[in-house]
Parts: sequence; structure tokens; C-alpha cells
Amino acid sequence: MTKKSKLKLGNGNRCERLHALAISETGFIFDPQTGQSFTVNQTGLFVLNGFKKGKDSETVSHDLADACSVPIELAQSSVEAFILQLERYL
Repeated sequence: MTKKSKLKLGNGNRCERLHALAISETGFIFDPQTGQSFTVNQTGLFVLNGFKKGKDSETVSHDLADACSVPIELAQSSVEAFILQLERYL
């Protein structure tokens, strides 16, 4: 069983912050609320774009597994690890 992250991307302040992020096609991220910027790799970009579309972590994990032809367990652990990092910024 996969442990669910406490990050709530579908509602509240974090959802608003997530949707306010400026995300370039190359993975450069700018948070206009804080002025912080950071970069993500192609996997992070894929995950962030899924969240911005309103998808939950389970759906994003399945999409990632399909897109990259990797086992769902690997995709799920990658998405969860990314969420833990994202919590530091949002």
C-alpha cells in the first residue's frame, strides 16, 4: 500500500499557489508570490503540469508510467518524492 502525501494539491492555498506558478517548457518555475524560482527536470515538469490540470497523484503516477513505459511502482515513488520536494516550496 502506498502512503498518501499530506500535500493537498486539489484545494486550498497550495492549489492557488500551484496554479499561480509560471512554468516554462524547459522546466524553469517562477513563483510570483514569493519571487522564488527553481528548475525541474522533464519528470518534474510532467508531474507539475498534471497537477495544474487538476489531476491527483494517482492519476499523474499512472500517466507517468504510461508515458515513460516504466512500472507503476516506480512512477508512484517518483511522484511521491517530487511531492515531498514540492511541499518545501508551496
